Amino acid sequence: MQTLVNPQKPQWCGRFVVACLGACLGVFFAGCAGPEVPQTKAERYALLPGKLGPSGEVVMVVSKPMWDRGIGGVVDSLFANPVRVLPQFEPRFDVLRLDPEEFDRFWKPHRNLVIFDIADRIDTQEPSLTVYRNRYAKGQIYAEVKAKSVAGAMEALNSAEGGLMLADMLEAEEAKRYGDLVALDRNAALEAELRSKHGLGAVLPRDARMVSSAGGFCWIERSLTRMKGGRNHDVQMGIVVHRSPYHGPEDFSMERMLARRDSLFQARVSSPNEDSYMTTEYRLPPLYEEVSFRGGFAATMRGLWRMEGDFMGGPWTSIAWVDAARGQLVTIDGYVYAPYFGKREYLRELEAMVRSFAPIKL
Repeated sequence: MQTLVNPQKPQWCGRFVVACLGACLGVFFAGCAGPEVPQTKAERYALLPGKLGPSGEVVMVVSKPMWDRGIGGVVDSLFANPVRVLPQFEPRFDVLRLDPEEFDRFWKPHRNLVIFDIADRIDTQEPSLTVYRNRYAKGQIYAEVKAKSVAGAMEALNSAEGGLMLADMLEAEEAKRYGDLVALDRNAALEAELRSKHGLGAVLPRDARMVSSAGGFCWIERSLTRMKGGRNHDVQMGIVVHRSPYHGPEDFSMERMLARRDSLFQARVSSPNEDSYMTTEYRLPPLYEEVSFRGGFAATMRGLWRMEGDFMGGPWTSIAWVDAARGQLVTIDGYVYAPYFGKREYLRELEAMVRSFAPIKL
């Protein structure tokens, strides 16, 4: 007797069950999965990688023929010119050129990117320079230069709101990045002492220490050890804070600010050598600038210092502003001593700390 069995039925049923099960699971997992593309800026930012590359480096994405036809010269004049008031030549930024075909996912998260888009299209007829933040990485500055020709790209860089503005922005951004790093490991005890004794808030690194503090004066120092040539060398970064009665706008003149600085440092800031004291090096004249700081007026200076009676020297930077509630002029002075190393990055880090100071409300 033959058993009536359809040999195809079990196979068909098996395929049907698997197909149904797969469809159901697909629906289930599709319902559980989130959207593939973030819907908000916050979601997109959270998925970005951290920025890459050393501080002070700017990557220019442009072909070599276009670079050689004039763009390179303009870039060097804006980004690779010497840092002002340093005792040796150091470029403002380390410029790295990259061919467009080399610009891959390895380079896209770089901290500072300038992309040249040079082609004759509708959107490139007017030369432009546009800056974006966090394009491919957190904390990234991404600039795009658009033009229909090399001459147009050079025009965009040389415009009033072009390359110089971008260079200034990158310099401020690098200092801010150092400030963010310092804030990750702060010296809470030293900051509390500043608040209670001097009425000032600040962001200071854990390895900073108070050298001396009296009245409206305090001297903070940070000592580092860095390796070079197979040997350890000392690097010192110092901040001097001083308050004085505010008499009026004339207190912000460069002459008065330098006179106050030299008088105070001669009396209070010295090296281990007997009869030594810090003073301003006038063979390279200091630079003076009036700026907006925390919503008010401030004056900044940069220059070189030397130690009278000792073989020491380096760059310094300062900012002065009025603590209106107390009727006092507050000056924050910072200096770097790094005889075996470049000073640019230490000076940027120092400026981040100097500009973190702010008065505590009464």
